[in-house]
Amino acid sequence: MTERPLDVAKAISVGIAATDRGDYQSGLQIFSAVYQSVPADKMPDGLSAYGLCLARVEGKRKMAADLCHKAIQLQSYEGRHWANLVRVYITAKNRKKAVETLDDSLKKLRNDPELIRVRQEIGYRQAPMLTFLPRRNPINKFFGLYAARLARRGKIIVIVVASLLYIGIVGAIFKIIVK
Repeated sequence: MTERPLDVAKAISVGIAATDRGDYQSGLQIFSAVYQSVPADKMPDGLSAYGLCLARVEGKRKMAADLCHKAIQLQSYEGRHWANLVRVYITAKNRKKAVETLDDSLKKLRNDPELIRVRQEIGYRQAPMLTFLPRRNPINKFFGLYAARLARRGKIIVIVVASLLYIGIVGAIFKIIVK
């Protein structure tokens, strides 16, 4: 017995909705049934959600990432697939790969709401403004607070001022130590 395309599309929609709710077990059951009867190339809409369900329920992270990559290959314009790949990497405790994937996807799909939501989910932080200083350095904190204003004037000004401040502080500390 073969399913009609409308039934398959509806089942995939139900599976995606279950995954979005966090009901990965139900999503996995639906996607397993769908993708046993339909080739993934014909209905790629639910592939990345299927991968996420596999990673969360069965711990099959490699297979999950492969499914997400396949979905991205078939529908690179869908932010949902990229977001699910990021979630798979987070599930696999590979934060570095998740952040790299998120950065790449945001370059391609700038204002995709799904990618923006996943960025908030994972607690994404941008690199410190002054990469040669630690994140907790007071100068870095100051420049981080005023980065938007300073970015308008150019990053070169920021780097010059930060360097001068850093040299001044180190010089003052050195004078205190030498005395």
